[in-house]
Amino acid sequence: MRTINLIAAQFLVIAVIGGNLYSQSPKDKEKKPQTTADAWREALPQAETSTPATLVPEESRDNVEGKESAAQTEKRILELEHRLMESLKSRDLTSLGFLLADDFVLSGLELAGTQSDKERYIRWATGQLQLRSYDVEKVLVRAYPATAVVTLKYKRQASIGDSPSDGDFTVTNVWVRREKLWRITSHHISQIPVL
Repeated sequence: MRTINLIAAQFLVIAVIGGNLYSQSPKDKEKKPQTTADAWREALPQAETSTPATLVPEESRDNVEGKESAAQTEKRILELEHRLMESLKSRDLTSLGFLLADDFVLSGLELAGTQSDKERYIRWATGQLQLRSYDVEKVLVRAYPATAVVTLKYKRQASIGDSPSDGDFTVTNVWVRREKLWRITSHHISQIPVL
């Protein structure tokens, strides 16, 4: 019964719209041309449309809309720090290239080469470093309007080339928001000496 009432209401709306079209002056008809298909679209109840799930590019997930609170910035930066560590572990060249700013500066590691710090670090991380496991602790994020400073300690099981490189490290990352995207501009890493 409800379906019949809905169909009757739709025909009534179409009839009213059609009657209004014929009662308009020729000038008004030129302003708002309307076809039967237009009338049907207007008469039909507006259903919520669901778009199919699509993969969200990294860039749009990181896109910052408007001003973030310090808590929102902290949450976003912690997610990005996790992505950075997972990118290092999986040797993901694309993600590392995206997370590091073009003017990225590295300190605490001496890497040979003539490329920028970003290119050298990515080449080293994807070619020499084999991060098998890591455990991050004592993470502190200090968030500012367009900058965040992260300090953390982490224990890793890794090798560089053929040499073991296990141990405890302290890290400082500086994240800067440019054009609504957060990127690392500075990375410092030091091994904590065993006493």
